[in-house]
Amino acid sequence: MVEIAQRLGVSSSTVSRALRDDPRIGKEMRGRIRSTASELGYRPNPLVSALMANRRRRGGAGEVDVIALVTSYGGREDWRTKQVCRWEFEGIQVRAATLGFRVEVFSLHDYQGDCARLAATLRARGIRGVLLGFSRGNNEPEPFSSEGFAVAGLSAYFKAAQVDRANFHGFHNVQYALDQMWRLGYRRPALVVPELNNNISNNHWSGAFLDWQRRIPARNRCAPFIPAGNPDLEAFNTWLSANEPDSILFYKVPVRSFLSKTNRRVPEEIGIACLYRTADEMRAMGGIDGNLSAVGAAALDLVVERLNANSFGPTEHPKEVLIKGTWHEGATLPARRPKP
Repeated sequence: MVEIAQRLGVSSSTVSRALRDDPRIGKEMRGRIRSTASELGYRPNPLVSALMANRRRRGGAGEVDVIALVTSYGGREDWRTKQVCRWEFEGIQVRAATLGFRVEVFSLHDYQGDCARLAATLRARGIRGVLLGFSRGNNEPEPFSSEGFAVAGLSAYFKAAQVDRANFHGFHNVQYALDQMWRLGYRRPALVVPELNNNISNNHWSGAFLDWQRRIPARNRCAPFIPAGNPDLEAFNTWLSANEPDSILFYKVPVRSFLSKTNRRVPEEIGIACLYRTADEMRAMGGIDGNLSAVGAAALDLVVERLNANSFGPTEHPKEVLIKGTWHEGATLPARRPKP
């Protein structure tokens, strides 16, 4: 680094900032410094880079200890009413505090959806770590430009952004739940999920279900029930009669209420399990806990990983970290003797 500085007649700190793509160094000078570094075969030491990044967080110009959580949910507080979002946010905050960062929420609603205005605010404050999270499907903004920022995504929010992401492992969780249902003696398990949420999972839920069914005898296979729009009792009852499942893995669809209206007793006649349990469902139902706080923590880790590596700007090959769920037994899915 000293050799680069001497050749160009600048300070070592200028070289360091330019190699970190710091906007305080002019674009032309950054280009000259990068060109000279490449010519001299300079390669940053990742351990030293991480140490210096930690020192910069604990003192110095700019608010580099702050990571921006960017939301697009129609308003600053709306996403906090969703239990799923609160669990993920808890994981983000706890992990950030452990690593010496502070999370600050920036709602695009406050910037009239203008990502460029928001980016200008972040640059002015020296905030370079950005986590994209909590957006509504019908309220997706223009893509946030990662130029000059260390950016990662949370779950399927801001879907158009080509960034590293942390998400729940939808494919694994469905097959894991089905395996547990089979272990408990159920031989005709079925999947019931809304089309919207299945699409958000990139159709991993239905794909996992159909793949799993290939492993069991044809006589035990059921078609999934994936309603578009609001679930309809009549359509559910038609599907139920046609498939006669002995157990149902579901998400959001009011399966228990529907079964009660069709005079099917839970769990005596049919067992049910939640694909992702809410706090209320955890008290009474078996199923999968999505470990969403761990998803939030993993997403925060991706931002910090890029900050420590001085890796700013677009990611050529985005990666996805998948967090597996945990199975829990429940009264709605007791063990039973398999029918011959």
